Amino acid sequence: MQASSASVMCPRSDTNTSSDFKQALYLLKTNPPEQRLDIIMPYSQYVQLENNWSNFKPHSEEKRYPSLSYDSLLQIATIVTTQSALHGHTGAIFREIIASSVNEYISIHKPGAMPCIRDYGSTTVTDPSPSGLSSKEPDQSFGYSRPGFKPRLQVAIECGVSEDYKALCRDKDLWIQHMGAKAVMLICIKEKPHYKSPLTACNIEDKVAEVEKMDQYVAKVIAKNWEEDNYSQIEYRGHIWLGKLDEFFVEVWRAEEQTPVRKWLIRNGRRNPFPRSIGLKISDFFPETEWAACKMPDGNVRFHGGRKLLLVIPDAMRVTAATRFARFLFPEQA
Repeated sequence: MQASSASVMCPRSDTNTSSDFKQALYLLKTNPPEQRLDIIMPYSQYVQLENNWSNFKPHSEEKRYPSLSYDSLLQIATIVTTQSALHGHTGAIFREIIASSVNEYISIHKPGAMPCIRDYGSTTVTDPSPSGLSSKEPDQSFGYSRPGFKPRLQVAIECGVSEDYKALCRDKDLWIQHMGAKAVMLICIKEKPHYKSPLTACNIEDKVAEVEKMDQYVAKVIAKNWEEDNYSQIEYRGHIWLGKLDEFFVEVWRAEEQTPVRKWLIRNGRRNPFPRSIGLKISDFFPETEWAACKMPDGNVRFHGGRKLLLVIPDAMRVTAATRFARFLFPEQA
């Protein structure tokens, strides 16, 4: 199976469920980079898939991918394999920026509440219907917890690099409708063109030296992009290893709202002026009863981290392109 970046398979209910099961198990076993697979299957079959995977999945808590989750509302199993640096670094820097802004605000208005805002991690909830359990781990998250108060998910963050927008919205619906999130932030980055691994091998004698040469070349391209304030594609040896960052926006969805708050950061490959806020409010980080009790004025989560983002995104682009090239040259080490 030839891995292609960020491939998304729409949920389907074929009668050939055996082939779906085998494909899902194949992705879990081999973990080809930057893949997402959504398959409709009953909960009983998902449990079988999970049991099969448990025989060989890594036991290290630090190794997140491949991940297997289940949406019992739609009966969709989702497999996500190792993600790019662009995906991971972006989600991490947004969490850092958000946490800094929230802590700064709370330290002024209610310092005692600062320890209550913390990472939430993965979650599993019981579905009262016969559909079974839903389980999912966010890219980043914020929860609320204090002594005597059960930890509760408040804000989930999902990042997608050239992922199907509808699939990200399904993730959002699961968090809000089924996992109890008060708000969900979607970070959407679109490569143009989407990355595809070369179909033919490259005849290179000293592959280690070539990886170093490519990395140096990419660094020059990134530096030029920085000077010209754009995010153009990275091409090397006649192949595009990273498409132009054509679109980059964040959306914040809330349970009681039908439309999101959207903030554009990049459009048509050019950076937009950084927004003052990113759509989240301080109250999003507190359960309603706790928010009412703390008697703190609400406020927008400020976006103070534009400069940090400017440094992280180009570096993540460099690492993503170089990693894709290295995986192509050394597939046995991927």
